[in-house]
Amino acid sequence: MTQLMLTNQGYAVRGVRKTTLRTSVNFGLVSLMMVMFFLITIMGLISLTSLNSQATKGYEINRLEAEREDLVSDSEVNDKLILDAMSLETISESTVVKSMVRPINDEIAYVAPLTTIASSAY
Repeated sequence: MTQLMLTNQGYAVRGVRKTTLRTSVNFGLVSLMMVMFFLITIMGLISLTSLNSQATKGYEINRLEAEREDLVSDSEVNDKLILDAMSLETISESTVVKSMVRPINDEIAYVAPLTTIASSAY
């Protein structure tokens, strides 16, 4: 039974002994400590940015709530102004209404409809 080995040459020839790929990286204590320190620093930065984004969302919510309260109060003022403009006292005191003249009864003519515009079949 033949065995094939994974080599770094890219081809296999029968009967020729090939060298296998080896990992020749040796980590010492200092390099492992540096890698751990680097990973802890990265995780700390990620958690710091996450907490910072959550804190700024609170400020954003407070700002939006204050803006909403301002808009609600503006809406209430606008509603009051509209009701004041529509009140009977304001309308009767306006110059347009005061300049209106009542028609004389002889000048009023009502027109009776000649035909039916829409009729029901029932």
